Amino acid sequence: MVEESGRSYITPAGAAQRLGISPRRVYELAKANRLVSIRLGGRLLITAHSVDALAGGGERVGRPLSPRRAWGLILLASGEDPRALDPVTKSKLRRMLRERDLWSIRARLSGRATKERLRAHPSDLRRIEAEPALVRTGPRFAHDAGIQLVASDATPEYYVDPETAASLIGRYRLSSSSDPNVILRVVPAEVWPWLSHAVAPRVAVALDVAEDGDARSRNAAQSVLAR
Repeated sequence: MVEESGRSYITPAGAAQRLGISPRRVYELAKANRLVSIRLGGRLLITAHSVDALAGGGERVGRPLSPRRAWGLILLASGEDPRALDPVTKSKLRRMLRERDLWSIRARLSGRATKERLRAHPSDLRRIEAEPALVRTGPRFAHDAGIQLVASDATPEYYVDPETAASLIGRYRLSSSSDPNVILRVVPAEVWPWLSHAVAPRVAVALDVAEDGDARSRNAAQSVLAR
């Protein structure tokens, strides 16, 4: 176990043992952002919190839902109607909601977006936040989504479409970082029109909050996602 910046990390081998999977699968999960990782002294380390979260439910290491199904489930759970989905798919998703709570299957919803951890020049952060094509999410904006969490100092997170993501990365010279000060969650273009408000649906925000290592964030997300 390694302690760094108030968080606990374990090796990929340790994570594999705890999850009952191969180390290679751990690297795949880290690359897909389903396990939170950093590089420290040239070594890949996995947050103990994200391993515990993934290990806590039987289905959570299973195959993620497609972005369309993931967002369909999120919208249905938020009381919205994903009209672009066919009736059969919506019926299956409603059954899933009846049978399982979102807390127990939250890792299967990781396909809702690709998470980009980025570093911007501090002087650009206010301008980035003022960009019109951003949908706010994560702990920093949890209270705006009706979640009982105030984390105004958390890293700002935004849902964006691929074109906007590429534009922001180019214009603000954003670079990948293990110590990000802005996080972009890139949503496939076909699903992007479903995110029509300044703040993401409450369930989507809770799913993003659940990925944070802070215990307050985890508890706040669980109160929304668990039955």
